[in-house]
Amino acid sequence: MRALVVDDSKISRDFIISHLHEMGITMIEEAVDGFDAINKIKKLPSDRKYDLITLDVVMPKKDGLEALKDIKLLSPASKIIICSSNNDAYTVQIAIGFGVDGFVVKPFSRQKFLDALWRSLKIDKK
Repeated sequence: MRALVVDDSKISRDFIISHLHEMGITMIEEAVDGFDAINKIKKLPSDRKYDLITLDVVMPKKDGLEALKDIKLLSPASKIIICSSNNDAYTVQIAIGFGVDGFVVKPFSRQKFLDALWRSLKIDKK
């Protein structure tokens, strides 16, 4: 399984990556904003994709909601989990409208993140 962790905070990326490693996901790349994420998706060979993308909302240059539309077009089969402190009704409505697979509010515990991951990937808890 291949994952892309998109967040402008290195601390948040490291936190998410550590939990993905716990799940046995080892092919993980990082992006610091929406532009960086879109470029990484575009650069993947056509026979590869990200199975999972975690996406922050509040980021410089191109935020998560702006990037979400492009990400869904470029990588429609990827499961997307929003990981953000921004959980107002507008943000949630837009994210759901674009078909995200999960939404976890920062700061989140290990268990809340793993629950969102299990639900989005439809993996039974172990």
